[in-house]
Amino acid sequence: MSSLAATQADGYHIPEEYYTSGAYKKKSISRFYGSKGHNQYLQRSVVRFELPFDGFCTQCDAIVGKGTRFNAHKAHVDDYFSSKIYEFTTKCRSCADCEFRIRTNPKERTFDYVVGIRKKIEEFNSVEAGTKGGIDT
Repeated sequence: MSSLAATQADGYHIPEEYYTSGAYKKKSISRFYGSKGHNQYLQRSVVRFELPFDGFCTQCDAIVGKGTRFNAHKAHVDDYFSSKIYEFTTKCRSCADCEFRIRTNPKERTFDYVVGIRKKIEEFNSVEAGTKGGIDT
């Protein structure tokens, strides 16, 4: 079988300059051709982010429910010991003017709403509700 037939059987062709330039030692064939990545995160640092808590937009006061998914920009902003602290940036779906910034908090094991969104705080009082406060199993 000739080398051309073998290349066609594999489904890809590697040019001669890939080997002669020494690029095969430093980068993949995709990087040699100028590819920036195969998904949104590798190209633009965009991830699919789901809100962990209910919240309110600070500009239009729209309710943003827990579990609402956004395409968010993910950025490494700080470190807490060996854990990375990431910040997710997205826009409000209602007004599209307000920018939400949500940051991971490894110390408290939670997320912090930093800019553009405030957390909905729900308190439950068992006396007002008329329950004994125990967990019913």
